[in-house]
Amino acid sequence: MKNILILLSLFAATAAFAGPAEIDRAASALSGKEAQFTQRFTPKGFKNAQTESGTVVFGTLPMMRWSYTAPEQKVFVFDGSQSWFYVPADKQVTVARLDETHKRELPFLLIGDPAAREKHFVLNEQNGRDSITTTLQPRAASAMIRSIVITTGASDHLIRSISYTDREGNRTAFDLSGYHPRAAPAETFRFTPPAGVQVVNAD
Repeated sequence: MKNILILLSLFAATAAFAGPAEIDRAASALSGKEAQFTQRFTPKGFKNAQTESGTVVFGTLPMMRWSYTAPEQKVFVFDGSQSWFYVPADKQVTVARLDETHKRELPFLLIGDPAAREKHFVLNEQNGRDSITTTLQPRAASAMIRSIVITTGASDHLIRSISYTDREGNRTAFDLSGYHPRAAPAETFRFTPPAGVQVVNAD
């Protein structure tokens, strides 16, 4: 469940990148795209990061499908309300549906709701020569995420990187590149467990 919440926390950033105009442009730009990603997780007190990589497919946000290929295979699928986290080596898939408490802690679910974003985040946007950098700080001291930095392309509005720290002091960073169009029908964002795989409900 913790891994699921870490991934979902990432898309709290996706819900809140840039100002009201940029968030709409970025959400639209991501839809129907596939990209390569590198994820780096640095636990509090450590200098070396744990690195993973793979590909991600975005539907109409917040629908997404993350396929990890290195150092081990994993799949994370989110259809907007339910998630599946599958680790082939463990022969287990964890299924979760977010309750209202978690929704309040994961503001990526507020995509398309400017009033709610304003309620939960303080945004500071800076325009660079070819990129837009946005820093977001949660208004609530008890929020899961303490600091988020998002960089999007000034011309294409695609996410280049997202980094954030959590309330425990751990740091997570994602770099995304190689965007290209990808057909993403609704079934892309559903997951059917293979035969013989244990299904764990995290609700």
